[in-house]
Amino acid sequence: MSEILNAAKLQFRERMSAPLGRISIPEWTVDGKPAEIFFRPTMNFKQQGEVLRLASEGKQAEAVVLTLIFRALDADGKPLFRKVNQTEILNEMDPDLIGRIVGEMGGDDLTIEEMEKN
Repeated sequence: MSEILNAAKLQFRERMSAPLGRISIPEWTVDGKPAEIFFRPTMNFKQQGEVLRLASEGKQAEAVVLTLIFRALDADGKPLFRKVNQTEILNEMDPDLIGRIVGEMGGDDLTIEEMEKN
């Protein structure tokens, strides 16, 4: 394996092992306190590819939800949602709030507006 490939993989591992970001969601209360969602700084290429495929097919809402599914973690870094929750999230959660959460996660992932342009 080339030195550059090894260096690139090491850089990504280090980036992904950085402390988790955290978002407080006062609209959702758990045990009388605002819920918290933790997240890593980005997604891997495979995950980004799935999100971009949906966006390119004109399925922006599904792309945003999939971003939430891929990035939303608990305090221990375990996923809060799974792909099987996608329909439930699409139909039973506030789209404005989900969009805000994904937007607050920031990072180098596409925003809803960027997805709509593609």
